[in-house]
Amino acid sequence: MNSAHNRELNRLREQLEMKEAQIAALQTLVSDRKIQFPHDWELTRIQVQILRLLLKRNVATPEQIHAFLYADREDGGPDVGNVRVHICLLRKKLKRHNVVISWVAGEGYSLSYEMKDLIRKSSVSVCETRAA
Repeated sequence: MNSAHNRELNRLREQLEMKEAQIAALQTLVSDRKIQFPHDWELTRIQVQILRLLLKRNVATPEQIHAFLYADREDGGPDVGNVRVHICLLRKKLKRHNVVISWVAGEGYSLSYEMKDLIRKSSVSVCETRAA
C-alpha cells in the first residue's frame, strides 16, 4: 500500500509540474510578449519561446519547457529530449552576445539576473519598435 501511495504522489507531482509550466506559459505570453529580441540573434520561434520562459522563471526543468512549448498539441509534441537540443542550439546563438543559459543541478535551466538584465537591455519593446 505504501508503494501505491508513492506512485500516486509521484503522479500528482508530475501533474503539478505540468500545470505550473502551463501557468508560466500563460504568464509569459501576457507579460513578455512585448519584448522583441534583436534580429541579428537569428532566433527561431521555439528559441524565442524558451528565452521568454527563462526570462519569466528562476529555473525551468526540461519537462516544464517541453510542457510550455507543446501544451497546445494533442499528441504532446516530440520527446522531451528535444528540449536539450533546442537549449544547445540556443546557447550557441546567445554565446555570441555574451548571454549564458546555466544548468542548475537537480533543478533545471536558468538565466542569472545579470543575464536577464543583459537580454532586456539588448531587446526592445514592440511599442518602441513601432514608434521608431
